[in-house]
Amino acid sequence: MGHLKIVKLHFRSALHLGADISGIGLEDSQLVAHSDTLFSCLINNYADLHSGSPKAVEKLLEPFRDGDPPFRISSAFPFQMPPGYGVTYYLPKPLVDPPLFYSTEVGREAKQDYGKLVRNTQLIRIDTFQKWQRGEEAELDDLKDTAEEIGDFYRREIRPQHARDRLTDAATIYHTGLVHLHRSAGLYFLIELNNKTLLDWNTFEVVLRQAGRSGLGGRRSHGNGTFEVASDAISDLDDSWQELFREKEDFNGFINLSLCLPENFDCLKPVAYQLVPRRGWCYSSIAPAQLKRKTVTMFSEGSVFRNETKGALAEVTPDKFKVHKVYRYGISLSLPINILEEKNDVS
Repeated sequence: MGHLKIVKLHFRSALHLGADISGIGLEDSQLVAHSDTLFSCLINNYADLHSGSPKAVEKLLEPFRDGDPPFRISSAFPFQMPPGYGVTYYLPKPLVDPPLFYSTEVGREAKQDYGKLVRNTQLIRIDTFQKWQRGEEAELDDLKDTAEEIGDFYRREIRPQHARDRLTDAATIYHTGLVHLHRSAGLYFLIELNNKTLLDWNTFEVVLRQAGRSGLGGRRSHGNGTFEVASDAISDLDDSWQELFREKEDFNGFINLSLCLPENFDCLKPVAYQLVPRRGWCYSSIAPAQLKRKTVTMFSEGSVFRNETKGALAEVTPDKFKVHKVYRYGISLSLPINILEEKNDVS
């Protein structure tokens, strides 16, 4: 593959990212933009820049089917950058138990004291993630502090709205969940461009700026999800990130930073994982059809495997949609991680 960079997005408006749990729908909004949501945003805006040409998009995506992805992206996670301070990145909590739980001396007590806190934690600071990755014991009290940090730079809103039936003129009230991020915070994601792809860094920046104007996530027709692409929005990985990606001999597994749809389930060796159903409406910049995409289930961010899986695109084209094919992004972007052996587990 090519060069890996980090992209930081500062949002100018509220953000709606539909919840994963079935039945919540528009009434909730999460703080993580899944990699397939980012993929849809980038591809649709790439199509807009090519006057909606399906051939241009097809040419860009063709290498995916040949096993040589034009690019790989992570999901988008929160970061904060208060004035006068450095950047703090947050990553998905690994779904394997923290190293402290494997301690022969205090592991049992740690599970009793921190088990619920660990289960309820979704995001952790990059320094905590690094210790978890290496198999080093981290201070689990920091998980509570991290949750408070994140809670300080965003707020949730449930906004009532109404829809009116065109035939009966009857009004229906519904609610939309929105996230408002502080101006010093935003979402970031990692992207790696293939050296042979049509999408070079200059083109990617143009696509990203177009995406900033049209918005990320749902309810974009209401002005939600627009973001700013600053001059330093796309940057190389700093030392802390380089350390995370540095290969080490004692690592014996991989952790997802994106959704993943394995290309071969027979060879898959999952250790700890969560499954996420991905459904929703079909959006196309050249065909204004409102049709439900086919549902596909993927492994979530934070899932841990013994072996590295490349992942694949999932075709989710509705049966009645004949304009072009519709895909869900399931290519994996992962980090190495040290999985502690079961013989060390004190449970």
